[in-house]
Amino acid sequence: MAIGVAEPAQTASLADDFIKFEDSSSESEVESVAETPSTAAGAKRSLADADEVPEHESDPAKFQKCYNGQPVPPWLLGQQRLGKGKAPEIHTMLNEEVTKFVNYISPTPEEHQMRTWVIERMQRILDEWDLPDARPVAFCFGSFETKLYLPTSDIDLTIMIYNPTDDHVSPYYEARDSIRAFLYKLARQLKIKGFCDSCEVIAGARVPIIKTQEKISGIAVDISINADSGMKSAQVQKSFADKVYPNTLRSLVLSIKQFLYQRSMNEVYTGGMGSYAITLLAVSLLQMHPRIKSGGLDPSRNLGVLLIEFFELYGKRFNYDNVCVSVLDNGCYLDKRQKSFYNYTQSYLLAIEDPCDTSNDVTKGTYGINRIKQTFGGAYDMLNNAIFAYHQTRKHGKPINSSLLGQSTPERSSKRIRTKNGKPKDTSLQINSDPWAPVSFLSSILHVDSQTISMRRRLVDIFYKGSMQECLGVEYKPQLVKALDSIPALSGSKSEKIQVDSTQSSAQEKISQMKFDFSKAKAKPIVVESEDENPAYISDDLSSNEEGVL
Repeated sequence: MAIGVAEPAQTASLADDFIKFEDSSSESEVESVAETPSTAAGAKRSLADADEVPEHESDPAKFQKCYNGQPVPPWLLGQQRLGKGKAPEIHTMLNEEVTKFVNYISPTPEEHQMRTWVIERMQRILDEWDLPDARPVAFCFGSFETKLYLPTSDIDLTIMIYNPTDDHVSPYYEARDSIRAFLYKLARQLKIKGFCDSCEVIAGARVPIIKTQEKISGIAVDISINADSGMKSAQVQKSFADKVYPNTLRSLVLSIKQFLYQRSMNEVYTGGMGSYAITLLAVSLLQMHPRIKSGGLDPSRNLGVLLIEFFELYGKRFNYDNVCVSVLDNGCYLDKRQKSFYNYTQSYLLAIEDPCDTSNDVTKGTYGINRIKQTFGGAYDMLNNAIFAYHQTRKHGKPINSSLLGQSTPERSSKRIRTKNGKPKDTSLQINSDPWAPVSFLSSILHVDSQTISMRRRLVDIFYKGSMQECLGVEYKPQLVKALDSIPALSGSKSEKIQVDSTQSSAQEKISQMKFDFSKAKAKPIVVESEDENPAYISDDLSSNEEGVL
């Protein structure tokens, strides 16, 4: 059996494992439900009667709860049920919700500009620093350039220390001891210049860094020295996100990053999975998906389905023990032993080949992969349960199997509390019979806390107060000055463009234009056939199909 076969019989129709993503009930079935005695007797109208209701009958502003009584998530505030028509296909509703969530969680122009100014402020401090033997230049890497960052993400900077007279990295600062000494000097300089109140120098890390927080914006900044590999990986992500899988990759990555962030599984130094690894896993899914390869599936119209398939593949089916992920040559699966990525004491670790350095395993530090795998499997279960619950509610007017619904069911979420007179008070959640009540599937696995919303409000508020502009001596001319109207939802109108007048070149313009050949990584509609019933990348371990946990 060949490693990396991409068209297995078992996964050629991954969607078969899911609930059918359209309302399987015919019109006659819906009508039969609507004509039950309880309905004929004037009982409260249910979601099954949606065909009798004209579209947009309800005022979206009145909805404070979803159809199942749960709070409306911030990315759906002020909106009615997604999908066109009286009974839209569920996969269409899920696709629209993923788009709504990504638009909500993505940085606004104000937020992105504030981060750009933080980098500019750093570079100005470096330019004013009198160093006779060095010329430090700040470069941003990570997900800043592609905007694949969450509102809570920090800024990853690397300071390239060049010779004063040319563009060659100073040999003196290639030694680890010299890098550590420079970090301590830089930390003192940043505090002297008022960039921050305090700095934490982590000199003993594999890559020594400074962790600090810019004083005006409050944005966290991580600073390394001469770490050019980070800039290369940023170009990898940018090329895939902008050229190969525009919109699709961005939607998947941001959703998965938020999922891991809210579970504290997004930091590599704590055994979590970083942004680069998440991006490569999502790219591999898109490259190896049989229907995408054959041109039978439009990824941009199936974002929700692909998100579920991501959680299923890496949460329940992927063979972590033997398979290494590669995104080169249109994507393939490699044998971990042949790549020398196999760890005999920890064979369960995920292995991802770095497209910038094929000898590097991107996830060798993700030692918490077992827990991540379980949570991916749990997300798959929860999303399917949420979809099934709505499908049954729309068809029958109430959930048939309430045990699958978790906290979204009145039975499971009900509480009995005592009133002052000692009588019990039922606080059960109630099904909203309005067919246009909001429906959220993603809220079963994703949420945005109030602290994040407050932080975003504060950052936009600082932007319009002009604190950073005053510090840098720049002017701004926003075309739309009502950005705060979209907070806390942050999903409404945004500034279309922010014009910045500055006599100095932006630090963003100084980011290295590193070249990388992505001709091999481009996805093509090639069908790879296989007669293997159990492909190499699917785990034979039955424990991999155990119920996931969140």
